Amino acid sequence: MKVICPPNFVREALAQAGPVRDGLSKLLRIAGELSFAELLNHQGVHLEKLTGKIDPVTKKPLYSLRVTRAARVIVLVDGDSLVMLSVVADHGKAYE
Repeated sequence: MKVICPPNFVREALAQAGPVRDGLSKLLRIAGELSFAELLNHQGVHLEKLTGKIDPVTKKPLYSLRVTRAARVIVLVDGDSLVMLSVVADHGKAYE
């Protein structure tokens, strides 16, 4: 997939603690190498559709990707692109 990291996501990612930044680096590499179907089945990434959550602009569903045991990234799937929206350091808050 093509991975898109808007400037606000990059700033947010760089502000994270070391383990989260390391996890983000690994996640970005993996996501760039796999298709959406492969991401769905990847055991380490844990791509999950967020129930009832949609992007206010595109009206498309939002997804969560695992960065670390606690941290998640909220993403939007747009065709063959994966748009990184935000880093959530607390697993539970990613699903709120």
